[in-house]
Amino acid sequence: MKYLTGFFMTWGNFCSLPCPVKRWDSGCKSLMLGFLPSIGLIIGLIWAAIYVGLVYLGFPFLVVSFILAFLPFALCGFMHMDGFMDCSDAIMSRKPLEDRQRILKDTHTGAFSVISAIFMILAYFAFISTAASLGMDFINLVIITVLSRSVSGLEVLLSRPLGTSQYVELDEANQEIDAATKSTKKQGVILLVVQLVIYTALAFWASSYYAATALVYGAVVLGTLISVTYAKKQLGGMSGDIAGYGIVWGEFCGIAMLVFC
Repeated sequence: MKYLTGFFMTWGNFCSLPCPVKRWDSGCKSLMLGFLPSIGLIIGLIWAAIYVGLVYLGFPFLVVSFILAFLPFALCGFMHMDGFMDCSDAIMSRKPLEDRQRILKDTHTGAFSVISAIFMILAYFAFISTAASLGMDFINLVIITVLSRSVSGLEVLLSRPLGTSQYVELDEANQEIDAATKSTKKQGVILLVVQLVIYTALAFWASSYYAATALVYGAVVLGTLISVTYAKKQLGGMSGDIAGYGIVWGEFCGIAMLVFC
């Protein structure tokens, strides 16, 4: 039952599609993070299926490109773009660490966040439209959303959280709850890794071009890892905003690699 609860918590928190079952248990937060690859799979399948459907129905090229650039943000309720903007605003301020952390949690929208979002959206559109014009393998779109969430989820589970992060509560909760009935970080990590291995194996099995899939795989993983590592160093720890920052950068790197595959 706790695994079902964790899955629907992931769905309700990280996917904008209506959640069929509304459940919440603060002791299952690790499992919530552990199911991120599955939510990535759902989003990726929808993204890729809509791409194939639009092309099959003969939609105009620019319309297809716009929808493909819009969907990755919309299907997660723009949550990860919000994290990207918050981190960009804090990091680009170039102020002392304490001020950067304060800016990260500031509810106001800063100039750096707006500028960063504009250029990221333009880059998404430019590369996804180019990739669409050249033709894309269905499975490579799917694996992009799976991998970006998997790497960011592992970073959240394994990294030291910021003092203002909700994941500080996760650490404190896991020290107090009954391990026989509640989830732990270890369970979340194992759950996430098992899904990642299964989905990656299926992606290579379904791929038309193994080399292209491997390149996209590497671009997403490296893009997410590098951006998260950089943001952690700049902001002094891990948080949900930094996870979103990594997901946006990782997906962009995967989309950019599609152009060269």
